[in-house]
Amino acid sequence: MKTWALLSFTACGISLLLCGCGGGSTPAVVSPLAGNWLIAGPLPTYGFTAPGTGVFSLAMSFDVTDNNITASGYASGFCASNSTPPIYNEAFSFSSLTTGVIAEDGSFTLQTPQNIPDYSLSMQGRVPEINTEQFAGTYAATFNSPIGPTCVGNSSGMFTATSFPLVSGVYTGTENFQTLTNGFFSTASPITMQVSLQQGATVLDPTTGLSKPSNIAIGGNIHVQGFPCFTSGTANTARFIISGEPFSSIEGNILRVNFTMDDGSTLNLTGALSDTTESHISAQLLVVPSEKCGAGSYFFSPTDLTRQN
Repeated sequence: MKTWALLSFTACGISLLLCGCGGGSTPAVVSPLAGNWLIAGPLPTYGFTAPGTGVFSLAMSFDVTDNNITASGYASGFCASNSTPPIYNEAFSFSSLTTGVIAEDGSFTLQTPQNIPDYSLSMQGRVPEINTEQFAGTYAATFNSPIGPTCVGNSSGMFTATSFPLVSGVYTGTENFQTLTNGFFSTASPITMQVSLQQGATVLDPTTGLSKPSNIAIGGNIHVQGFPCFTSGTANTARFIISGEPFSSIEGNILRVNFTMDDGSTLNLTGALSDTTESHISAQLLVVPSEKCGAGSYFFSPTDLTRQN
């Protein structure tokens, strides 16, 4: 039986999987597979674009408990349709319902649930000796567009996965927003944001009341200047009751963070890491206003968030 090296973090607060610090506590063991991996191509592009490039890209994030794997990911790939132009770039998420098992020899398999009609992913690979090493394997992906023109694509082959860091840092940016009240848009107003993000958070299961660490969950907070309703918020790391996914999580290079704001509003930040240095997040915001925030709807322009540390 092959034994792969296991990575331990001894400093308190560095690893999401630590049980505690001081008093003789023992650091938790983290599988070298846990983390973010670029599986195929460049980092995926966010959204639906035409014409397509013809390149399949896949990035994934792995959570490992004992020998059980939970994975989430994001992919963009070309798909063919009968419309014009005939080739599109279709982007799609592989949710954290994607699961697998590590065998005694260090090999593993992953598979999305069979009852999802829009996509499927299967993967075979071998756990690396350390997290910073590459690992090889094979994959097969199929997908079709749930909206817009019918567009079906598939991709398969061998891959060599490359690790990129857990998301951690402070990002800042400026964005404009408008309100829509009684059918009329306000003039654009600027806001500034400072977002602190840390991949790896303790997640609350609302059905059991139990908490456990998750390598896919995103914790953090946000500070906003210039918005009429709120100034700060905290990432919600509870799980969805039905899917079991964290409200705030990472899917490969895509961040979906749900902030509960100080006035009771919800701010949803969706962002794509543009490169594996994680220096920029191409972000979009959606506000679900509280009663204190008025009856208007809020519309935001996309923004670039730049890491400060």
